[in-house]
Amino acid sequence: MRIISGIYKGRKIKSGDDNSIRPTTDRVKEYIFNILQDFPQNKSVIDMFSGSGNLGIESLSRGAEKVYFIESALSSLRVLKNNLFALNIDAGKYEIINMDALHFSKTAKLKARLCLLDPPFVYPPLQELLDNIFENHILSDNGLLVLEHEISNPIDHENHAYELLQQKKIGRSLISTLGNRTDE
Repeated sequence: MRIISGIYKGRKIKSGDDNSIRPTTDRVKEYIFNILQDFPQNKSVIDMFSGSGNLGIESLSRGAEKVYFIESALSSLRVLKNNLFALNIDAGKYEIINMDALHFSKTAKLKARLCLLDPPFVYPPLQELLDNIFENHILSDNGLLVLEHEISNPIDHENHAYELLQQKKIGRSLISTLGNRTDE
C-alpha cells in the first residue's frame, strides 16, 4: 500500500503478514479522500478499526492535526506502530488507543471533526456503534463520519442522530458519509 497524497506521498506502508488486516483498497481510499479533499487538514481524526493505520496515516499526510488510532488486535497494533515509526511521524501527531471500537464509542471523552471507520465486513454491532458515536458526541457538530461497510450490512439512517449525506457502491463495499442530523 502507498500513501496517495501529502507529505508522505508515495511512501509504502505494510499491512501485516498474517492476513488479519483487511486494508482499505487504494481504489476505496482514493474515493474517500476525493470526497474529503482538504477536509482532514488541521482537524482531529479518529481512525477506528485502524489496522495498519492506512486511513489515519493518509490523513496525517494530508495535514491532519492529530489522529487517534483505535485498534484492539495486538497483531494490528504492531503493524501500525511499525508503520508510524518507519515514516518517522512525530509522536505528538497521533495517539494509539488499544480498545475495542464499541467500548471506545461508549466511553470516549474526546471529539473529532472526522471519523473514519473500516470495520470487519461481518460486524453485527455496526448500528449500535454508529448510534454511540453520534449520541455520545464523539463527532463534533460540523464533523463527518466516513464508513466502509459491506453491501450486505446496510445501515439504518432513519430516526437516528445522524443523516446519510452520500453513499457510493464500490465492489462489495458501500462508502457511506454521515453527519449530525440537522432537521431536528
